[in-house]
Amino acid sequence: MSTDPLFDMLNRLCPLLDAVGATYAVTGSVASSLHGQPSASVDVDICLRLSPAQARQLVAAFPKDFYVNPDGLIESARIGGISNVIDGPTAMKADLSFVPKEPYFDEVLARRTLIGNVPGLPPLWVVSPEDIILMKLLWRRDTESQKQWDNALSVVKVQGHRLDRAYMKDWAERLDLSDDLRKLFAEGEQR
Repeated sequence: MSTDPLFDMLNRLCPLLDAVGATYAVTGSVASSLHGQPSASVDVDICLRLSPAQARQLVAAFPKDFYVNPDGLIESARIGGISNVIDGPTAMKADLSFVPKEPYFDEVLARRTLIGNVPGLPPLWVVSPEDIILMKLLWRRDTESQKQWDNALSVVKVQGHRLDRAYMKDWAERLDLSDDLRKLFAEGEQR
């Protein structure tokens, strides 16, 4: 085990998701830290799609020292929602968000990137920089959290002109985030 419980969780969980054929992507503060500036996180956030049969395989694959609600995880795979798993030795929590079959989330999962060059981590699927920005803006709209804004801003500042702004503007319009995205870009260009 490493000295970083978050890395321990990713090292234990992502290979299990890969083994059952889950379509997943790490999101949240972990993704914004990988694409932007490092940010503290108290848990791991993963968006995914998993059939109920795959969910049963995943439940069976968890080591005994993981806490998982088998019925809750399988039900989340069936109808959507969030299921939590906890790594017993570190008490680190992972939120598994079963995303709906909607066009935006289809794009998020289609555009995910396999990142394999982070020391201490296995190769893992991560949402794109563009999508973590949009997702942070969505969460901010619901929570009014300054942290969501700051995480999104850090990705804009680090990624700069490499971002696919046309993609982001299109989805921001569809998701009713256009004003926030314009403000974010304007703030990100101030140095």
